[in-house]
Amino acid sequence: MSSPLPSFTLPVRREEDRFACAAEGVRIARWAGLSDRAQQELAIAIAELVSNAVRHAGGGEIEVRAIRGVPPNPNPSIASPVDKNPRLGVEVIVRDSGPGIDPKLATATEESSSTPVPRLPGQGLGIGLGAVHRLMSSVVIRSAPGISTEVVAIKWA
Repeated sequence: MSSPLPSFTLPVRREEDRFACAAEGVRIARWAGLSDRAQQELAIAIAELVSNAVRHAGGGEIEVRAIRGVPPNPNPSIASPVDKNPRLGVEVIVRDSGPGIDPKLATATEESSSTPVPRLPGQGLGIGLGAVHRLMSSVVIRSAPGISTEVVAIKWA
C-alpha cells in the first residue's frame, strides 16, 4: 500500500494568509520533485489566488495537494510523442463565495489577451489571473457571477 500524497486545506480570510499558504505549497512542491524555479512559480500563483479570494470575495478556502498522473499534451495540434509515464505535480484549488469572475475577464486572462477588458472602479486590473495562467501548467476557472468561483491550477514536475 502506498503512502498518502501530502495535502492541506485551509480557510483564507486575510491577505496575510497568502504567505502561509505559499510556504505550505512550496513544501508539497519540493516533496513532488518540482525544480526550485517551479516551486517559486507555484508560490507566486498561490499567493495571487489567495489574495484574489480575500480581496474580491472576502475569503474562501484553499486546497493544495500532490498529485500523480499523466500531464496532457500541451500542444495537441503538433504531432509529437507524448510522455505517458505518470509524473508528480501539485494541484491548487481555491474556492470562494464571492461575486464571481466576469466571463470576459476569465477568457482574456486565459488567452493572455492584450485586449483591454472593461473594468469598474475597485475591480482590480485582472493581471493576477494572467500571471497564474503563465506560471502554472494548466488553469481552469469555474465561475458563476454573483454566486462563487473555483480556480483549479496544476503545476507538473
